[in-house]
Amino acid sequence: MSSIHDYEIDVYTVDFKKKTIVFDVSYNQEKKQIIFYGVFCYRFYEEMPYSIIFDLEERPIESFFTENEELLEKAQSYAWPIMYDSLQELKAEIKDADLHYQVLTSSYGLNGWILAERVEIVTVK
Repeated sequence: MSSIHDYEIDVYTVDFKKKTIVFDVSYNQEKKQIIFYGVFCYRFYEEMPYSIIFDLEERPIESFFTENEELLEKAQSYAWPIMYDSLQELKAEIKDADLHYQVLTSSYGLNGWILAERVEIVTVK
């Protein structure tokens, strides 16, 4: 279980130019930020106020492809997350970029995943 279990998501921001996603989260009086650097792509579901984090789990990169195969096949014609001719080409690009597959689960509200170079959880004072 991560150090953000039961934290409420107060706000999150996506900075496309800096390739970052920052979640401001809180639990009672404690505040933290979850910062994703070098974001390649992401997908969030069930976005709603008062979302409560259950866990942030890093899964093997191969799981990204098996868990999102249908999405990747559909999105290929829209050049998402990048232009690619085959899933094999996309897999090679992602593996070469040394990206990490982070899955965010909530006990209430927002769920999703992020492919990024790294993630950091910091305490905000």
